[in-house]
Amino acid sequence: STLPNAIREELGDRVKLEWKLITIQENTADADYPFTATYDTPQGTQTIHAKTIVSTIPTHALQTTVLEHILPTAKTLLTKIRTARDQTGIYHPPVAAVTVAYPKSSFQDLELPNGFGNLQNLPGFGSLNPRSEGVRTLGTLWSSSLFPGRCPPDYNLLLNYIGGSRDVGIADLTEEELVREVDAGCREVLLKPDAPPPKVVGMKVWPTAIPQYELGHLEMMEELEEIEKGVDGLWVVGNYRNGVAFPDCVTFGYDHAKVVLEYLGK
Repeated sequence: STLPNAIREELGDRVKLEWKLITIQENTADADYPFTATYDTPQGTQTIHAKTIVSTIPTHALQTTVLEHILPTAKTLLTKIRTARDQTGIYHPPVAAVTVAYPKSSFQDLELPNGFGNLQNLPGFGSLNPRSEGVRTLGTLWSSSLFPGRCPPDYNLLLNYIGGSRDVGIADLTEEELVREVDAGCREVLLKPDAPPPKVVGMKVWPTAIPQYELGHLEMMEELEEIEKGVDGLWVVGNYRNGVAFPDCVTFGYDHAKVVLEYLGK
């Protein structure tokens, strides 16, 4: 959590935690602060008057009351039936992140090609599992190689992702069943047959995870962009618009911050 901690230290109490945006409305009482944002917070309902608003809320949350007063046609767009895919709005399938640890000695004693090193040391970033291999886990990050010091030196730490649009059934699995599926995948790809059971370090199930760029997505985004132009100072953005990868999100954030600053400087 190095990046979140750095952001917290830089921004201080300007970051509000556990504030859930309920709705955005026009503030007709003050032209300098044309927006009123209403939040549900641990301290009760709070309202903020703002010159600009940049929303990065995922689309499944925008299907509620957030936009219905300020951009009602956007809410309609994000909740309409997409006939090409027979789905409502943008699809966010379930994904689970399961972190487990195994002794290094339980990994295959295998020298990797091209001089990368022995597999027991996990000399790399991670591994992806093509569906053709029959492994249910989508992919595994070799966390102890990426971030030294995350586990004892005689262990390897693995962050596994399982689920996605082709395996929505993971949403119905218990935590024990998820660990069992992940462990089976690790044994198929990385471990010796007699490896001990995993030490479960962390588990997070995202019922609505990465947005899917499916047939008709580009047309939806073009329509949303046109709707957005109707309200100056309000931007509705997120990983459903300019790429889901973390570098894409950071790059877009930097670029869009310049757009907002330019608008405020007018």
